[in-house]
Order: sequence, then structure tokens, then C-alpha cells
Amino acid sequence: MSTIGELERRAGIGSSPQDRTAFWIRFRHLEGAECLKAGVAELNRLIAEKEAMPIAASNIATTRPKREKLPPLTAEEEQVLQAYAAKHGRRWKSVLNHVWMGGPPYDDGGTLRRLRNSRGPSWLHSYRLPKPRPDEKAVSEHKPDLPET
Repeated sequence: MSTIGELERRAGIGSSPQDRTAFWIRFRHLEGAECLKAGVAELNRLIAEKEAMPIAASNIATTRPKREKLPPLTAEEEQVLQAYAAKHGRRWKSVLNHVWMGGPPYDDGGTLRRLRNSRGPSWLHSYRLPKPRPDEKAVSEHKPDLPET
């Protein structure tokens, strides 16, 4: 068994006297116990309605994950990003972000525009170029030590 105050709280009725009065004034035309029964029935209906909703509209922002999982980049997208980084040097992200915001040098192609539209500037900020694997390095970079004769 619940108290009237608990039912009001669960139904979303404010605890101030004004909020409670605004709710109960609708039943003032009923006499005694009938007023109380009608009010409790309405509170129970409001509670059932509130609890039946899977996600309350006010809670949508708080129940979403902070960062949604994005699909991995395609090989073409990674190649385009690596080429852009090689062209613009260590500040390539700030250059690309400036271009995405409408500034010069206006050299982002279709693939980079698609990345901007699908992932956005905040994704670019957190993106890291993949590190080259040791087996991808050129063989000419590594020369074996030859014994002196």
C-alpha cells in the first residue's frame, strides 16, 4: 500500500502545495471518499502511463551512449587520409578541419567530404593515423651489418 504522497511523486506531481492543488482541484466536485478514489485512480493511471514508456522524452539525451560506434574506415578512406597527412605535414588535421569549415586551400575531395558529413570534426580530432607495421617498411632501410675483412 502506498501513501498519497508517494503516488503523487511516482506520477510526477510536484511536491509544492501549488502543484498538488493543481492536480487535486480537478476532483473537488466529488464528495468525500469519491474525490479521493478518483484522484488515486488518476494517479495510478499516470504512473502506469509513465512506467509504460520505454524511454521518457526528457531522458533521451542521458540514456544515449556518449559516443556511438562508427564503422571502421575503408582502405580507400585510410589511403586518402594518409595522402592528405603526407601532403600537409604534422598540422594536417588542423588544415583539414579549417578546410571542412570552408577555408582555403579547398583541397578536400569527395572522400574527405564524405568523412566530414558522416563522422564530423570531433571524429577528426580523435582520429589517429595507423602506425605502419614493421613488415611494411622498405627493405632498403634495413641493411645488415657486414663483417669487416
